[in-house]
Parts: sequence; C-alpha cells; structure tokens
Amino acid sequence: MADLPEEAKLSIVQALARFSSPAEVVVMIREDFGIDTTIQQVRTYNPEHPKFEAGEKWRPIFEAVRKAYLEDVSSIPIASQAFRLNVLQKHYDRALRQGNLVLANATLEQAAKEVGGILTNARNVNVQQARGSFRDLTSEERRTAAAELIRDALSKDEYQTAPSTQVEQ
Repeated sequence: MADLPEEAKLSIVQALARFSSPAEVVVMIREDFGIDTTIQQVRTYNPEHPKFEAGEKWRPIFEAVRKAYLEDVSSIPIASQAFRLNVLQKHYDRALRQGNLVLANATLEQAAKEVGGILTNARNVNVQQARGSFRDLTSEERRTAAAELIRDALSKDEYQTAPSTQVEQ
C-alpha cells in the first residue's frame, strides 16, 4: 500500500463521495500527487464499501460532500434550461450553415419540447381550480369529484376511439 498524505486521502474521499469509480480515483491520485495506489487501497476510503478501513474521521467528510453533491444541481451546466437552449441554438445554426434541413428541423423540435416543458417530470394539475378545494370535502365527496374529473378527462380525450355507428353506403 502506498503511503498517502492527508491531502491525497481527502481527495480520495471527496472523489468517492462524488461517485467517481475507484479506478478513476487511482488515475486522479497518480496525476495529481504522483503516487501509485491501487483500487483496493482506494476502496478502504469509501464508508459505503464493506472494506472501509480508513477511520471514522473520513465518514462525516464523505457524507457532507455526498450531500452537497446531490443537492447542488445548479453547478452542472446541462441542468440549466438556458444552457441547453444555447447548445441547441448552436446546433441549429451549424445545421443551417451545412444545409442539413432535417437536422435543423429536429433541433427546432427539440428546442420547442425544451421550452414547452415536455422533457421534464413536471405535471401541471390543479384540482382545486377544476372542482374547488378537496380539503373541504368528505371522503365520499372526494371520490365523486375524482370520478367526475376522470369522466370529464375521458370525454375530452381526442385520441379516444369509439365504435362507429354509421353505416357506409
């Protein structure tokens, strides 16, 4: 096992908390510190791994870095709609310059989906607006109101297919 300075150990713990693989961490330590280490040694710094042997000093650091990493989406450019739209604009401009109208149209469609919210998990359902506040209803009234909402939605479904009753002549 390589003798690691505290700074290298901290880098290992932080990289593992950010979901870097042990193999990636080995390469990072070699590049940043000029120290050859092994995957097995790196794993000893991961509190989530059964071979964790680095000591309890590293567990709170790992957990804090992991928590911050998972919660801070704003530091990832692709998570920003403005960034994605700028990239799509560059792709669109390039496609037009190259005369690739198929790609340009596909890029326009992608941008429209991005702006329209189709590529998100957000659902804009406002039950209160449709039938008043559900909180003020009894459970039976809620069931009735929900059934009405479903009935209304199904009756407005443009893709609903009903058997044809007309006879062709």
